Amino acid sequence: MKQEEANAQQHQPTPTNFSPNGGEVAIRRAELTSDYTVLAATFLVLFLLSTGYFLFDAFTNETSSSDPLENMSAGIFGGAILFVALLLLGMLIIRLQRQTALGNSLQVEYSSYDWLREWANKVAADFNMPPTEIFVTQNPILNAYAYGFVKPYNIVLHSGLFDKLTHDELRVVIVHEMAHIKYKHTLALMFLQPFLSIPVVGMFTSWIIGFWSRRSELTADRLALAYLGDSEKVKTTLIKIHAGAEVSKYMNETARQWLQYNAERPMNRFAQTFSSHPFLVRRLHQIDRWNAYFYPHVPESPKPVAPADQPAN
Repeated sequence: MKQEEANAQQHQPTPTNFSPNGGEVAIRRAELTSDYTVLAATFLVLFLLSTGYFLFDAFTNETSSSDPLENMSAGIFGGAILFVALLLLGMLIIRLQRQTALGNSLQVEYSSYDWLREWANKVAADFNMPPTEIFVTQNPILNAYAYGFVKPYNIVLHSGLFDKLTHDELRVVIVHEMAHIKYKHTLALMFLQPFLSIPVVGMFTSWIIGFWSRRSELTADRLALAYLGDSEKVKTTLIKIHAGAEVSKYMNETARQWLQYNAERPMNRFAQTFSSHPFLVRRLHQIDRWNAYFYPHVPESPKPVAPADQPAN
């Protein structure tokens, strides 16, 4: 980890640098090789578990052959067939999600949301990304997500974000979701999805996948920080999404330190392993930690008494 942090300091663009080169630099700085190690380990563990499941079935089935090699081949073949079938089903479901969004949502690219469309296009160009469609759907819960395995990739924004977040905070959300596409998290998740559908053990495989899933969220947070250069804006966005927009202004330093103190307990860390996303307190801690590495000579901006701009609606 220390070596990765040292590598992240090699480039120190100013926080306001949004040139295409700045986007490429931000991508390199926010990327950790250990993320891919965890993803590879996740696939390996899931492969061994699923292979063992089908091998056990092949050897214990009453109709199995007396030849161990034949039973092993049958088990592996059966597992491969099921994986491919579930993968194709997952690809179909992703495409159906896009069609549902087209039928029920506002597509930003063909709307009057000029500033949002221009910002999304700018980020995509800076990140050298494939075409990305952005949809807004009616949902008061503050949330957004990305999906897709080939272009056009898709980002869905809940309408509640436009009611509670400022324009700058919505920009953080867009960069975060585009990070999932740029780093191919959406593609990896498509290949992981079949393991979640295995009978009986789906809950256990979900727990295993969670270790990589949480890291992918932290990576997306890091890219938002590296690209935007505004740690307070990233943290405010996370606080609003996790704790609620109305109470975010009460999340002062004392409240955060108390959460951090309790989050160090083993039970809190164990509880997080059942979540697909890192706990808020750890996401905030990571932003503070990496901000010191990304921008060591940039002083923390004073916390404003009131929001810098008005809600986006």
